[in-house]
Amino acid sequence: MTKSKSKGKSKSGTASTSGAKAGPSKDTSIAGSTATLASNKDTIGSSISSISSISSSISGISSSSSSSKNDPKNSIPPPVPSIPRIDYIGYESEHQLQGMVSLIENDLSEPYSIYTYRYFLHQWPKLSFLAMDKDKDKCIGVIVCRLEPHGRMKSNRGYIAMLAISKEYRKRRIGSTLVLMAIEAMKKAGADEIVLETEYTNTNAIALYLQMGFIKDKRLYRYYLNGIDAFRLKLFCKPELEGADRASHESNVAP
Repeated sequence: MTKSKSKGKSKSGTASTSGAKAGPSKDTSIAGSTATLASNKDTIGSSISSISSISSSISGISSSSSSSKNDPKNSIPPPVPSIPRIDYIGYESEHQLQGMVSLIENDLSEPYSIYTYRYFLHQWPKLSFLAMDKDKDKCIGVIVCRLEPHGRMKSNRGYIAMLAISKEYRKRRIGSTLVLMAIEAMKKAGADEIVLETEYTNTNAIALYLQMGFIKDKRLYRYYLNGIDAFRLKLFCKPELEGADRASHESNVAP
């Protein structure tokens, strides 16, 4: 009896063991699937983290590049226009004449023959001045004057016949510098007064001359070939003449 019980237990235990080796239980399969899903989830999460890290790096590079472009320290400044070196000289000889003629013909409304230029330059060479661009060896401004006795009193009247400045060199006080040089030269030569004509519509030139002490002496109707009126302006070089004539001249000029 004892042996049979022991033998039965042995069979029962053997059957139980062989059943475990034959295939996994239901709980074991579920646990294995869950572990696999968890592993896949971790892999996907790691991939997403890597993509986010790459995206952040690209964004950082773009931001750095954009800030670099907007940084004034890294921006390329615009080129600075060069300031011309201007030299003021007196008229010397006819080798300067062609540059003077070209400039005046482009700037003034009145045409002049070559003989007109020579009339002034040969008789009063010390009363004409040029402004030169030293870098280009180019005439960019010119003033031509004369000085001769005038009227019954034979007063010495200076006359500014021509003044021209190249358009691209204006607003640099070249014209006013040339006028002041000519005035000083005529005063040293004994001028009692200095006159000039300018177009009635040339308000900028009129304002400049008035600032220098000129007054409106006379309005000349249809003075120029294009039919435009002119103002004759006068500068008194001696105080005694200025006090006697200024009031009468200003009262007789039409607006």
